[in-house]
Amino acid sequence: MWGGSIRFTTSMLFAIAFLFTFTIGGLSGVTFATVPIDWQVTDTYYVVAHMHYVLFGGTLFGVMAGIYYWFPKMSGRMLSERWGKLHFWLMFIGFHMTFFVQHILGLDGMPRRVYTYPDKPGWAVMNMISTVGAFVIGISVLVLLANIVISRRSGAAAGDNPWNAWTLEWATSSPPPEHNFETVPPVRSPRPLWDLAHPAGGRS
Repeated sequence: MWGGSIRFTTSMLFAIAFLFTFTIGGLSGVTFATVPIDWQVTDTYYVVAHMHYVLFGGTLFGVMAGIYYWFPKMSGRMLSERWGKLHFWLMFIGFHMTFFVQHILGLDGMPRRVYTYPDKPGWAVMNMISTVGAFVIGISVLVLLANIVISRRSGAAAGDNPWNAWTLEWATSSPPPEHNFETVPPVRSPRPLWDLAHPAGGRS
C-alpha cells in the first residue's frame, strides 16, 4: 500500500484489519518461545486469545475482504458500502472486545477449558467485556447476511470492472458466462486491463 492511492472501501478495511490483527497474533505467538512466559501462560486464556487473533487475522478478516471484493463479479450487484462499513466496525470492535482482554486474563492465570472461574478481582468484568464483544460479532454477521440478501435483490449494478482493477477476471461480464471470454484478451504485461484501457501507454 506504500506510495499507493488507497480507497478505504469495506474490502480494503477488512484487508487492513487482517494485517493489524494477524501481526498482533504473530507477536503474541513469539512470546511462547520464551520459556518463562510459556510456562506461565500454557493452558491459560492467553493461548485462547493468541489462537483467535491468528485465526481471525489470518483467515476470517481476509475472507471478509474477499467477499466484499468478489461479490460484484459473482452476482453482478454491489454490496452496500454503508452496511459494509457498519459490518466492519461491529466485527472489528467486537473481536477486540472479545479476545484482547483474554490476554490479560491468561497472564493473570485464568485457565482455559473450564466452564466457570474463581471470583478473582477483575475476572468477572473482563469476562463480561469478552461476552459482550462476542454478541457484537454475532450482530455483525447478521448485518453481513442482511447486506448480501438486500444487495442481491436490489443492489447497484456492478458493471464489468467496478474496482478499476488490472487483472483479466474483470475483463468479462459480471457475473461471467461459463466460457469467460468471447475472445481471449491480449496479455502483454502484468496489468492487461490497464493496457486495454490505455493503448497509448502511460502510468497509473
